[in-house]
Amino acid sequence: MQKNYKSHSAGSVMTADFLACYPNKTVGYILKRLYRKKNGYEFMDYGYVKDKKGKLVGVFSIGDLFRHPDKTKIEEIMKKSPVSVSPNAKDEIAAHIAIRNKVKAVPVVERGKMIGVLPPKTILDIMHKSTQEDFMYLAGIHKKHLEYEDSMKIPVNKSVMHRVPWLLIGLVGILAGAGFMGLYEKTLEEHIILAFFIPAIVYLTGAIGAQLVTLCVRDLATHGKKLNKAKYFLRQTYIAFALGIIISLITYLSILLFWGEAYIGLVIAFALLVSVILTNFTALGTTLIIDKLGKDPAFGSGPFATVISDVLSIVIYLVVASIMLF
Repeated sequence: MQKNYKSHSAGSVMTADFLACYPNKTVGYILKRLYRKKNGYEFMDYGYVKDKKGKLVGVFSIGDLFRHPDKTKIEEIMKKSPVSVSPNAKDEIAAHIAIRNKVKAVPVVERGKMIGVLPPKTILDIMHKSTQEDFMYLAGIHKKHLEYEDSMKIPVNKSVMHRVPWLLIGLVGILAGAGFMGLYEKTLEEHIILAFFIPAIVYLTGAIGAQLVTLCVRDLATHGKKLNKAKYFLRQTYIAFALGIIISLITYLSILLFWGEAYIGLVIAFALLVSVILTNFTALGTTLIIDKLGKDPAFGSGPFATVISDVLSIVIYLVVASIMLF
């Protein structure tokens, strides 16, 4: 009975169905064994030579059997001290050892005794999977640290129920934002230009928030526990501040050019800058908190962070405008 080994180890993917014999056996004896085994072995590239204690002492090619007389002893044609791996070695490392030593299969040895083989098909599968993972990693798609649900396997009703609560939270936030805008109806009537820029404020902060959430979810996936969240937060805040300065400056110059309202332009630009910076905090904070709670940030961070940034941007915009204009 084969022992259970850790996932992705050589022992977990090896086969115990291989040809083995003692060194004093003859070529004719081995050929008869092969003929008698109707279904053959799992792979027929090599035969392995073990001593009375089960220790691996050599390896021979099945093809060499047909090049020597039947009375030739196996110890005369075998290659001594073959390369081998431990059953606890990572399967990817074992496959690289096979390729580096130019062998089709690698024997698995535990405490000196041969217990299995990594056959050619298994080695190719390991290398194929490893290459795929490397390309996906380079593309920023990596599942190594993810423990979130598979969208293609989870039942539809369960997927719907996972999303509905977050969307309902967003609906409540929208209603709250609409109610808050009613409190500043007089300000908007007196300075109608402020109303023109509400959609722009909401869009820009929402777009920046969506970018941050997407980047944060991706970086949580690619870096996992290695991600220094405090350093990451400060870096993204600095980037958000730089983006806010650029967008606010362009907004101010546009209002000055097309409307000729220098002070109103300053008010809107300043409100936009503050909104962008605070959106950074809400987007990153929400994503990191949801991940910390063990939930899937791909579901909650998007709608939750969006509604917070939208409502917050409207609140900041109207409050700053009211303070600076009166």
